[in-house]
Amino acid sequence: MRLRADWLNRVLNVPYVPILGPAHPDQFTAEMFTDVFADIVTASRTSTALPFDKDRRWSPRKTDTVLVDEIVHRPDHTIIPTLSRRGGGTIKTFYYGHAPNLNDLRAATRHCCATYGAANGRVVWFDTAEATDVDRTRVLLKEFTHDDQPDEPSGSPTVGELDDYEPETAATFSDFAHAMADHGFAYLHQRRNAGHHDGPVLVSQDNGVIVGAIGPLTIMPDRTGGRMLLPQYFGVLPEHRGGGHGRALWHAAQRWGARHHADYQLLQARVGAASDNLFLSEGLRSLGFTATVAA
Repeated sequence: MRLRADWLNRVLNVPYVPILGPAHPDQFTAEMFTDVFADIVTASRTSTALPFDKDRRWSPRKTDTVLVDEIVHRPDHTIIPTLSRRGGGTIKTFYYGHAPNLNDLRAATRHCCATYGAANGRVVWFDTAEATDVDRTRVLLKEFTHDDQPDEPSGSPTVGELDDYEPETAATFSDFAHAMADHGFAYLHQRRNAGHHDGPVLVSQDNGVIVGAIGPLTIMPDRTGGRMLLPQYFGVLPEHRGGGHGRALWHAAQRWGARHHADYQLLQARVGAASDNLFLSEGLRSLGFTATVAA
């Protein structure tokens, strides 16, 4: 199916592409969306990750596919369902338009779950206004400059690369990763133990124990050749929050990105969460919101 740019122009308000995730706003015209979507459909037939897909760092294979036969494309809205085979399978129904009818979208998503054997269903839509009706995730843009090297105030926690720490300190990353499994660090720890080198991991420590981390740090060319710093796992143990570890880790990651000539980074953060507040206080640009409800 070829999407119509003139119809999409009316409903594309947040730069987010099904399967790929957030996009740089300069690469999110309706014409570009139709081209990228065509690439996604072609790649999904062979379960291949596109060269500019951020998940390619984990694997050249892709488990997400577009359910082309279920797409609804009309002048005032577009609905794109996708299927992920991870776990028990998940249908995500992406709605581009205004005032989504959640009852109808949930029903359609449940129908897709039954048809394609997926255990879970989600409805995702987009808005430029912050609202409190459901939990929302903010899409943010960080753009780098050549002098993007924030200095840390005196007394800030020290941050270094995990592999540079003494073995006794580095060994505590295992406990940290287990405690922060919901932030992705257990998965990252497993990959490191399996010999995968996905990029540096920066950590902060307290009395020889790792209490915060951000990584892996990886730069990938986007569809137009720009250098994007990929999103990282990022977290601080709850009992150590409020002590400057998160901001010190963030600054260290930004210094790394600047040194390695990144052009920009796209991030997502739950509205009102600590990372959301940090990113806004650091001057990141808010590009809008995604809202998600279970089907």
